[in-house]
Amino acid sequence: MISMVEDFNLKEHVFFFGIGRYQANDTFFNWESMKYPKSSYFELKLTRNAPAKNEFYCVNRDDVKLVYYVHGDTDAVFTIGARPIVQSQTLEALIEHLIEQFFDMYDSSLLYSCYGDTCHIFNAFDSIIKNALENFKKLDLVKFARVNCSLCQKTIVVIVKKSIIENSKKTTIPFVYVHSGHSILIYFDRNFKIRGSEFVTLSY
Repeated sequence: MISMVEDFNLKEHVFFFGIGRYQANDTFFNWESMKYPKSSYFELKLTRNAPAKNEFYCVNRDDVKLVYYVHGDTDAVFTIGARPIVQSQTLEALIEHLIEQFFDMYDSSLLYSCYGDTCHIFNAFDSIIKNALENFKKLDLVKFARVNCSLCQKTIVVIVKKSIIENSKKTTIPFVYVHSGHSILIYFDRNFKIRGSEFVTLSY
């Protein structure tokens, strides 16, 4: 039986996707699902001031998980809000895909001509969002594995984006998964197989 973590039904689980300017109020693009009962305005503004560029960040709230990335070459912030059940690796993989699609579709120079909260030139990107959500599984951007947690004695389904393994120079890739208030250090090989795991103490 496929769990909710593995079903990749992102059309039901993703609430919004936005692109804005780093450390500014300018919004280039905003897509919202009817599944989210309120405006995404304040959540998107929250992601505009990341401490560094070219890194992924995750903020967990009771009703929404925010994953965002500052594209260093353009200062564009790409943000996804989804149900907390969706693992951040799934959302990171989706953001990576959408960044690639965005810059294939639009020249980056267009970002420097948009100011304020409206930029209609990017409206056609709506169709790219919907297609990615409906066909995420076919994009083959992530792998999942099952690991036994020695602390809570449960088998956990862990999602890892393929780019982490494929771009690593190591033969064994360390990966920390946090769940139920504790964390597991997992070692993946280059074939996405788990080669070991252990409980680790985490402070955050």
